Amino acid sequence: MIEELDELRGMLDLLRELDAAGEYATKSMADFGLAIRSGVRGLWKGVLDRPSFLHTMTLAIRRQLRIAWHEGAERCGIRPDELSPPELLRLHMIIEENIGYLPGFADAIEAGSQANGGKLGPLLSRAEMWTNRYTQTQSLGQQMACGDRKLQWNLGPTKEHCKDCLKLNGRVYRASVWEKYDIYPQHPNLECGGFRCLCSFVPTDDPGTPGRPPRLSG
Repeated sequence: MIEELDELRGMLDLLRELDAAGEYATKSMADFGLAIRSGVRGLWKGVLDRPSFLHTMTLAIRRQLRIAWHEGAERCGIRPDELSPPELLRLHMIIEENIGYLPGFADAIEAGSQANGGKLGPLLSRAEMWTNRYTQTQSLGQQMACGDRKLQWNLGPTKEHCKDCLKLNGRVYRASVWEKYDIYPQHPNLECGGFRCLCSFVPTDDPGTPGRPPRLSG
C-alpha cells in the first residue's frame, strides 16, 4: 500500500514538473506504463479526482506517444523535424483517438473503485492494453517513415504466438505495402488482439516475399 502511494506521488510530481517545464516525459514504454498504472491506482483509490486523472493521462498520452512515433521513425533515419505532413496528421489522429477513450475508462474505474468494493486487478489489466499502444505507435511511425524500404516481420519473445503472427513471421515487403494493407505489429485485428504482441518490423535487404501479405483474422 505504502509503496503504491509513493509510486503514485512520485509519478504525479514528475508529470507536474515536466508540464511546467514544457519538456518531454520519460522516454520508455516502461515509464509510460508506470504513468498509466499510477493514474489508474490514483482514481481507483480516490487519491486522484476525475479531472486530475484525465489531465494526468492526457499528458502522458500526448507526450509519450509522440516520443514513440519519433523512435519508430528514427529507425529509418527520419528525425522528428523531418516528419512529413501526412505523418504528423496520422500521429495527431492516434493521440486524439486515444484521448477520446479516456472518459469511458474513467467511468469504468469509478464504477469499480475501491470505495465501491471493486478490484484493482482487472483495471490494471486494461492499463496494460493502454501501455501496449506505445509499441503500436512505434510500429506505425516506423512504417510511414520507411516508405519504400523493405521491412521484415519478426516474432517477439513471447512463449506462444498467434496464427497471424506466425503467418507473417519472416515475410518481407516494402513499408508502403505493409501500410497499404494496414498490417503492423500490435494491430488490433491480429488473432492475439495486438495487446499481447511483441513482434516488430526490422529493416532488411533480403528479397521481398512474392504476393501480398495474408489477411488478418480480425
